[in-house]
Amino acid sequence: MLLDPLKEGHSTARLVAASGQIIGPDLVADAVIDGIGAEKFLILPHPEVAAFFAQRAADPDRWLAGVRRLAQQVDQSPATSD
Repeated sequence: MLLDPLKEGHSTARLVAASGQIIGPDLVADAVIDGIGAEKFLILPHPEVAAFFAQRAADPDRWLAGVRRLAQQVDQSPATSD
């Protein structure tokens, strides 16, 4: 879902890619199956999303400032197509 928009240089896809490792659909599916099996309320397949989620909850203003800084860095870097 991310690779085609990333290849096209979409800024949102570039922001997502800059925020951490891109994981494949097989890892996402495994995490969802495991989460459903464990009856989890919130399934976060990406290893960094739990930390982002906690940071956002603890200090929303600081989290937003960090997202804005990352977005600015992405906007200033040239889009690449591999």
